[in-house]
Amino acid sequence: MLHQEIKTYTLAERTGFSPDFSIKRMEDSYSLVNGRKPAPHRHDYYSVYYIIEGTGTHTVDFTEYEIENHQLYFLLPGQMHKLEFSSEPKGFIVSYSEQFLISNAIPDHLINDIYLFNDYGQSPPLPIHDSSAPVYQSLFEQMELFASSLEKYTHEAVGALVKLLLIQSNNHCSLKKEENPQLLETTNHLLRSFKSLLNKHYVEHHMVNDYADMLAVTPDYLNKTVKSITGKSAKDHIQSKLITEAKRWLLFTNQSNKELAFSLGFEESAHFNNFFKKNTGMTPTEFKTTVLQS
Repeated sequence: MLHQEIKTYTLAERTGFSPDFSIKRMEDSYSLVNGRKPAPHRHDYYSVYYIIEGTGTHTVDFTEYEIENHQLYFLLPGQMHKLEFSSEPKGFIVSYSEQFLISNAIPDHLINDIYLFNDYGQSPPLPIHDSSAPVYQSLFEQMELFASSLEKYTHEAVGALVKLLLIQSNNHCSLKKEENPQLLETTNHLLRSFKSLLNKHYVEHHMVNDYADMLAVTPDYLNKTVKSITGKSAKDHIQSKLITEAKRWLLFTNQSNKELAFSLGFEESAHFNNFFKKNTGMTPTEFKTTVLQS
């Protein structure tokens, strides 16, 4: 079955440096696969992919993106992805664990704030302008240097650079958004709170009203605020979360459609089937069959 074939990699399998951190050159990883077609897989750790040069496609949780020069991809633990290059790339792959974040005092908001890591819906790349590319490349090269050469305070040095990378990337995203710092922090806080509640309660709560009540705002305000930051309304986020989780369950479990519908908080399997088809164009069974045959 497909759910058994999709492997989840641990960080220990990816690195000899540390169980909590890894940095690799994309060209080295590319040469190791020796032209073999990559298979969809998951990680139990965070990953950042910096593509300096490359062409191909990157599929993240069922959405395909065209690979271009100077792109950053941010992946959360558990996301399914497939990185397929059409020619030898140039770039870096940085991976780190939750424990790495904790031990280096990297705050949650650098992970959860707004734009970088998305555990459902779309996870588009962050485009890096040519003028900023040397800054990013220098950060990755320093991580590589310190990870391989320092004997003392290696993790502290690498941790500081990862933190700087996340700060730089968050600032890079924020330049395109609201310039009023006070308003930005207010809306960011609302989005963080909404996403946190959604991750905890998506099974029992499917309506914007439910989350608006928990956040003490009106549904209209929540929809508009979330859309102003992410480009998608709160309703869109709720539906994206349910669809992504449904796809993961379809691929990684043997549950029947009726059992899956109940697991995701739908009272009737017909309601779940209609919801899934409306949002994907396929029934759950058709989706699973299509992926199995691909």
